[in-house]
Amino acid sequence: MSKYGILFNVDNCIACQTCFVACKEENQLHPQMKWMRIERREDPKARIINYFRASCQHCEDPACMKVCPAKAISKGSFGEILVNDEKCIGCRMCLAACPYGAPQFNETGAVSYWPDKAPLAERAFEPHQKRIPGKAEHCTLCTHRLRDGRLPACVENCSTGALRLIDYENLSKEDSALLDKAQMMTAKACTNPKVRYLSVHLDVTGLSLK
Repeated sequence: MSKYGILFNVDNCIACQTCFVACKEENQLHPQMKWMRIERREDPKARIINYFRASCQHCEDPACMKVCPAKAISKGSFGEILVNDEKCIGCRMCLAACPYGAPQFNETGAVSYWPDKAPLAERAFEPHQKRIPGKAEHCTLCTHRLRDGRLPACVENCSTGALRLIDYENLSKEDSALLDKAQMMTAKACTNPKVRYLSVHLDVTGLSLK
């Protein structure tokens, strides 16, 4: 069985936001919901600006799962972290526990950018695009795509190759070599994230996104 994660090459990211838009479109997210976003860090002395992905890290030892009183958080068949919105009680304990600030809450359930206007065309949402208001939500690693043997939308649409899907259970020599050089974000949290980062200039091990 595959166990997927994402390798993000900070040095290749140009902050074009294509991955962000692809995620919003693929999952039909509410305007205020950002399952993934591109963060910016500057190093004035080195005259370097770095951009990097911030999202659910799909941890091997997820802090959110440990504190959820409703047992609404689980690992999917590919090791991805998923929320059962029928079980979720919206208590936000997962948000308090997550070192990466990943869980988000859509209180209205809206998905339209113009909620007061009639849509130009009716569109039937697919199962992965339907959500219950007030429940926790975050990046699913596009589990519906993984089941079909496809790449996550962000990876598929990345124009610079900064995003790379890796299979921890079936690492190629190239992936293994890259992982040896990759960093874990907020390493002191000890959650063993499956999203890893490559960068010559940016140290993500001590970053805090909360």
